[in-house]
Amino acid sequence: MDLKKWRNELAYALNRICGEIVAGDAVVDWVDIVIEQTGGSGKCPPHAHTWYEFNYVLSGRMQTRFIDQDVMVHAGEFFLIPPGMTHAHDYSREDPHEGICLRWRFRPSTGEADAADDSFLGRLAQLKDWPPGAYRDNDGIRSLLLQFFAEAESGRSPFYLRLLLVQLLEVLSGVTARHGSAATEPVQARDALLRKVEVYLEDFRGDRFNVEALAASLHMSYGHLSRLYKQKTGRTLIEEMNRIRLAKACELLLQPSLLIKEVAEQAGFPDIYYFSKAFKKKYGVSPLTYRKQQLISLAR
Repeated sequence: MDLKKWRNELAYALNRICGEIVAGDAVVDWVDIVIEQTGGSGKCPPHAHTWYEFNYVLSGRMQTRFIDQDVMVHAGEFFLIPPGMTHAHDYSREDPHEGICLRWRFRPSTGEADAADDSFLGRLAQLKDWPPGAYRDNDGIRSLLLQFFAEAESGRSPFYLRLLLVQLLEVLSGVTARHGSAATEPVQARDALLRKVEVYLEDFRGDRFNVEALAASLHMSYGHLSRLYKQKTGRTLIEEMNRIRLAKACELLLQPSLLIKEVAEQAGFPDIYYFSKAFKKKYGVSPLTYRKQQLISLAR
């Protein structure tokens, strides 16, 4: 999977795919196909639109607000925005996301608005009631998306590629069919444990992280908590803690009066060597170089 390459080389092919295809009793109009790679912080203000929008996060994470509900969407999760639903996005420089965004509309192929619930048009119509939230991929959607882009790279025809996207709609409509109008249960509702871990970690204010204390606060062993967290997120607790430590370090580096050693200590790293190595691996430059670059940028 090379998203940067696909984004650069497939722009023309993806534009050609956008268009209409007849599928049973429905005409699906593919409005947009976007490969998202956010490298910096930013916000997309509240808005709504007349099409369906599907977002799948492949790596990193993004925060989305559905009406009055804030949702953190992690790698391996997706969300669907029906027409008319107000939403907004918040992108983080510390943990930028990569993902796929699809937008489409549909209409009856015969001009008749009514359709049986078990027809393709009827199943698509049920998507308008999709509840807001992040949903874990339990239906092979990631594999289908990657197959789509691999086939596009190989030069498959727009018609064939539109059919693959119709297959994605079949999968989504199958989710609603299995679970009724409530679709599948949102990740946030199922994963109260993850929410507790996130609150604990995000409340970090400079003291060293104590993973044993975190596990104890949740009334379980550290080993059990680690396995559950890895299973649910694909990341280890140490990786998540380091992400938060590094984000805190970026803030502290903007204070010129602090020595790099003091930044490492206040961000919770055991020593300056480990801090410098982790920082350069994440951001590609040393903490000192990062500080110089950021202070020069702020001074402009």
